[in-house]
Amino acid sequence: MQPINWIYALLWLLAVPAAAGMVLIKNTDKGKSICFAVVCGYAGLFAVAQILIISAIFLEASLTVVIWIYRIIALLWAAVGLVLNFRNLREKIVGIFRGRETVKISERFLFFTAILLIAVQMAVAALMVHHDADDSFYVATASTSVYTDSIFQYNPYTGSIYKNLPSRYVLSPFPVYEAILTELVGVDVPYFVYTVFPVFMILLAYLVYGLWAELLFGTDRKQRALFLIFISVVQIFSNYSVYTAGTFLLLRIWQGKAVLAGILLPAVAFMCARLMGRRQKGRKVQESRGWPILFCLLLAACLVSSMGIILSMLMVGLYAFVCGVCARNWKVVGKALFCCMPNLIFAVIYIVIR
Repeated sequence: MQPINWIYALLWLLAVPAAAGMVLIKNTDKGKSICFAVVCGYAGLFAVAQILIISAIFLEASLTVVIWIYRIIALLWAAVGLVLNFRNLREKIVGIFRGRETVKISERFLFFTAILLIAVQMAVAALMVHHDADDSFYVATASTSVYTDSIFQYNPYTGSIYKNLPSRYVLSPFPVYEAILTELVGVDVPYFVYTVFPVFMILLAYLVYGLWAELLFGTDRKQRALFLIFISVVQIFSNYSVYTAGTFLLLRIWQGKAVLAGILLPAVAFMCARLMGRRQKGRKVQESRGWPILFCLLLAACLVSSMGIILSMLMVGLYAFVCGVCARNWKVVGKALFCCMPNLIFAVIYIVIR
């Protein structure tokens, strides 16, 4: 992989999501958080990809057309985010380098340990390739899309034209999204899927866990660092079964169901806790503006896996039910149900085409 390809990877898998996420978080109480911007940016871009790819499947559009539309939308969205948040971004970067707040040596050591553990996981994922039986469909579908310039028109097992669309996968075309990113980065599909993509997905997962640490422990840096260390250790030593979250995160993260389990469901739970959990009165107005983020997360869950269509909707429904019963806040319940509308629509379509 050439250095220019790594630059493209950093652009499309880190810089563009961060800039796009700044639009979604601008009016929230975490409007200056780069980590939150990256997570929300991925949610928004996943949502855009879901709408584009599903439309292209039924219109029988080529992959090239979808790539160009996605490229234009993503770059414009990122440009808007940079323009609207230039001052906040500058303040955030300057604040990092100035380091006004004093941090204890013990806290620095714990954060360094957490970062080291995360970096080791990312390095192992990039240098040591794990192959899974499910890749015979997922990776093959991405490769077929690239080399035939089509979307779900050819069976990746046989190379023959589909007589009927695969109902289990057609509404969650995550391999096609990986094909789009492969073309944007400019490498072969297997190299991107097994080497490049896992690095950024593991980083994204720990950004979500970092948001949880901040939500649970507030400004207590020591507890937040210990939380990340604990999560890292659990993930590293979780390969006692092929069904654990750590196995999916570290060994199969290029598969949509792994992204669902390791990233999107924790992110959905985090947003539900922010929007429908108990909160201080001063933060109520700003947090209430985070509903578009939850909407994008639910649509993103539809992209990665057919299980995500139901599981993410059930998670939001449970939060909304508890909020309605305990807090009697039916306005919040209505907003939560509206966020679930894409999942309901795709669930109905799935039943019809099955």
